[in-house]
Amino acid sequence: MKKFVKLLTFILCLTTTAVSAKPKTNSVNTEALENINTSLERLETAITTLTSQNEENSYNQKQTKSETIMVLKDLQIQINDVKEEQSKLSKELNLQKIEIENLKNITSMLNAKSTSTVDIQEQPKADSAPSDLLIHEKEPVDEKKKDGEKPQKQFTDEETFSMAKKTFDAKEYTDSAIQFAANIKAFPDGKNFHNNLLYLGLSMQNLDNKNGACTAFAKIVNSKEEIEAEVKQRAQKEFDKLNCNPTKEHK
Repeated sequence: MKKFVKLLTFILCLTTTAVSAKPKTNSVNTEALENINTSLERLETAITTLTSQNEENSYNQKQTKSETIMVLKDLQIQINDVKEEQSKLSKELNLQKIEIENLKNITSMLNAKSTSTVDIQEQPKADSAPSDLLIHEKEPVDEKKKDGEKPQKQFTDEETFSMAKKTFDAKEYTDSAIQFAANIKAFPDGKNFHNNLLYLGLSMQNLDNKNGACTAFAKIVNSKEEIEAEVKQRAQKEFDKLNCNPTKEHK
């Protein structure tokens, strides 16, 4: 476009020179010549304007292309963020499924009448966020074991309750529910049996497992045994708060 303008300007210069070089005669129409020059000037102005507009359009196209690329990059980032969030949600869902399965097992164990003699392996501290409480049936002593092998540490009813309580206080309710349930199974005649039962219900309550919580509280409320007044009152209070069905048989 610029070359075209230069060429047109060159032609105008030649035309003007040629016209001015002719001898003046009466036949020359001065007014017509001026009109031609004016028209040529207008044409040159129009061409210059078009050139400017063309350059502006070219610039706008580049800007639009650049903005489009930026938008596409932003969209790709958002897509990656969504995929990452989806992956996290999937992992959380799997963990929730595992927790639900654990709670089902706890409820089943609570409802079952277990007479097994069990012991409990050393529990991690509450601040280490234990993922499970290891319990197993007592195995017969293996006389073939090498002399000097360190025997497995045994915990008392009081110690296991204290460790589970620390887990509960740390708001690790899934872990505390597992530990209190294991304590109930390990010490069915223990001093802290009803304390374990109460805190199992509280753990279930904090996990929004109403059925499990009501089952635990009902075992205390409906018990004919002599239970510490504070424990029974707390169980009754939580039983009422959850609107547990008093007519429903909570075994």
